[in-house]
Amino acid sequence: MRPRVDAHVASVVVARASVIAEAVLAATPSLRARKEGQRHACEAVFAGHARARAAAVDLHCPAVFQAHARLAARLHDAAGLPHESVGACFRVLLGRVGDLELPAESRRWMIASLEAGAAVSEEPVDVETVDLWDATTAALRGDRVAYLAAVDSWREERGVRVALLGIAEVQRQVGEAWVRHQATVLEEHRASALAAMGLALLSPETWGAPGTRRRGHAVLAAAPGEHHAIGLLIAAHLLELEGYAVEVLGGDTPGVQLAVACVERKPALVGVAVAAIDHLPAAREAIEMVRHAAPHSCIVAGGAAARAAGAPALGADVLVPEHFDGRLPTHAEEPSSEQADAVR
Repeated sequence: MRPRVDAHVASVVVARASVIAEAVLAATPSLRARKEGQRHACEAVFAGHARARAAAVDLHCPAVFQAHARLAARLHDAAGLPHESVGACFRVLLGRVGDLELPAESRRWMIASLEAGAAVSEEPVDVETVDLWDATTAALRGDRVAYLAAVDSWREERGVRVALLGIAEVQRQVGEAWVRHQATVLEEHRASALAAMGLALLSPETWGAPGTRRRGHAVLAAAPGEHHAIGLLIAAHLLELEGYAVEVLGGDTPGVQLAVACVERKPALVGVAVAAIDHLPAAREAIEMVRHAAPHSCIVAGGAAARAAGAPALGADVLVPEHFDGRLPTHAEEPSSEQADAVR
């Protein structure tokens, strides 16, 4: 098994959190003018940057940290914090990379990723609000009658697949609204609960449909540390329409338990979801375990973090696209020339 590079890198960087936080506060007047508690908040934010930084070093892919930097800048802006403090943090750390006790290769990738993240953090932040569907508004309000009526209407008018894609789009809008502080955690949880009800409404035509599953078994799980499972459930229903008998293991599934399930089921397809950048190394380890346990299975990786890293960096065969309709890309497709070398 590959050693956990990320744990060492994270511990080394986090050990300097206090010093880095002071330097960032000194370089950002708008933060420095706030109460003393902002110093501790700055340290906490920096720890999150450090974990994402470690994941990008481990995966040897600056594009991973670019994705983290772009989201961090958006979150800072939406919270009323100066998003330029994100870039200030990266630049301060860049100036201190030479003092960190890291292997030369890790230091080299850290510099490349920090430079990429700093460049992204200078980009203008999109402040446009999300144009929500009526169904999304109903989901955020917890209006079960209106939400399920919308799902049923999609199914009646355009079929079960379109209804599933409608649920997926509502969830995407909810997540985007949360990032932009248009929605609270309470509203997000309400929407997720209604999504589960919507999927139950459609289940007689997906996993509950009679007949054999010609493509065999599929096993889906969220990577260790990932707790969101609605995306997995939507993917499961879509894959059932494509002829798979799908088992969903849910959120935060230990890699060894996923491997055990693969030994038991002998699946044709194994899906691993990872949304947060700092969970990428754990996702890759889980995929390595699956590769040993089920060498003939097609392993797919999905989620925002997986798309930032790319399938090869995670050891997966296929990357699930952002707008997934149940039909997976083929192995023969050529990678985009715009992807980073580490992704290709």
